Amino acid sequence: MTVPLVAKQLTGDAVAAVAAITTSKPTMALGTPWENNKPLWVFGYGSIIHKVDFPVEASVFGFIRGRKRAFLQDSHDHRGTEENPGRVCTLIPVAEWNRMFRQSVDPHSSVCWGVAYKVQSGKEAEVKKHLDYREKDGYTIDFVDVFEEEGMPPVLGNVMVYVGVSDNPSFAGASSMEETAAIIAKAEGPSGTNREYLFRLCNALRERRDDALDPYLRELEERVKELAAAS
Repeated sequence: MTVPLVAKQLTGDAVAAVAAITTSKPTMALGTPWENNKPLWVFGYGSIIHKVDFPVEASVFGFIRGRKRAFLQDSHDHRGTEENPGRVCTLIPVAEWNRMFRQSVDPHSSVCWGVAYKVQSGKEAEVKKHLDYREKDGYTIDFVDVFEEEGMPPVLGNVMVYVGVSDNPSFAGASSMEETAAIIAKAEGPSGTNREYLFRLCNALRERRDDALDPYLRELEERVKELAAAS
């Protein structure tokens, strides 16, 4: 069960203030220890949504602000190999997304839906170590606020999220939809096919809330299905 940080409805200037909240929080290096019994919430926007391989006490389906989900991170250890890397999700700041894709997305209205999980009490240090290893292929750690409704304050603060920033060695850079779909349709690694990763993510979001599946994901899913059917 989630305890809201603030329970009252926001109006006027307060709504604008909440809309201005970004996901720019202090970062943490992989391998930094976490103390047991110090609460740990983890926000999943990719495989963590559908592959929860750690003990949890609670979960919240919600969104973060100011970043866009994109398949721009090469995967050499899960959904691809060193020779033929797959593509998995990262989070791109809206300003960076706009530059890469020559779009004009408002950072205040752009959201990314996912699931925040509260790690089981007493298991925080173990889970942090496990996730650091799982996300070792280019990811770093940020902390974000998680919202459940537009016009309301965040229900969770300082939630840990793994992000492949644009200067990490596995960042693929701006790619066309056609190129991204072609890679996902063919790539496979120790954790399974790349297309399974995409389809499971889309299904998990769609089952919870249809509009959580943004236009980018919808188009990518359609293109990969077409390529898979033709192969």
